[in-house]
Parts: sequence; structure tokens; C-alpha cells
Amino acid sequence: MHKIQNIAGRLVEVRVTPPLTLEEIQKFVEEHKATVSRIPDRYVGVVDLHRADVFPAEVAAALIQLLSQMADRVERTAFLIGEGAVFALQIERVIRNAANPNRKAFREPEPLKEWLGEVLNASEHFRLDTFLKEVMADGGGGHPSRK
Repeated sequence: MHKIQNIAGRLVEVRVTPPLTLEEIQKFVEEHKATVSRIPDRYVGVVDLHRADVFPAEVAAALIQLLSQMADRVERTAFLIGEGAVFALQIERVIRNAANPNRKAFREPEPLKEWLGEVLNASEHFRLDTFLKEVMADGGGGHPSRK
């Protein structure tokens, strides 16, 4: 399952929860492109993957293709991932293969917020805070002892 929205400025918010099938990724690609096309300049993305697990190979390949196609439109994109080591390696490989150094994976919301915050305006900052609070309420963003 996925959700894509653009509520404030250039900030594109994405939530992904398992399972993410090839059919789901095809819908995701269409919705992502439609959302980004409404933003006149480059966009800033925040992606909540804290509940996701290792993607099937064809889903990972589709993500690499999408991220590669959108590379020139990205100012920055941050991925919030869970604690799974194998999934972290997969996401890092997806990001690396998409060939845009302005994308990073984070396991904690604060470093993500600081990194994206360098390029956000006030309304985008507010919306990012809201997004991350929702993620934390859903059990995401770091070790249970830090919640």
C-alpha cells in the first residue's frame, strides 16, 4: 500500500506499507509522476519506509527506474527506514543505482529533518514536522527506547 501527497510547497510526502507488489508499484509510479508534474520546480521528497520489508527484485528494479527518471527533478529526497539490515542494504542499493547524490536513507527522524530542513521554506518545514510526528505515532523512526 502507498500514499503520495503534496500538501505544502515542493514537499512530496510518500508512505509505503507492505506489501508492495509489482501492480502496486505501477500505480505508485503513475501517481508519483502526476504529483511531481504539478510542482513547477524541483521537488523535495520524504519517504516513510519504516514498515516496509525487503522488496521483490522486480519492485526494486521498478523503483530504481522511477528514481532514475526523476533524478533531474529532485532537489533532495530522504527515506526513513526501519531497523532491518537487509532492507537497509536494499534501499541503499536502490538509491545508489538511481544515480542522484541528493537522496539519502535515515534510520532516525531528527537527522532526516535536519538534512531536508536545509532546503525547505517555513510551510514545508511545518508540514515535514507534521509528517514525522505521524510516522512516530505509527511506531516509526528509530529504536523503541527512543520513542
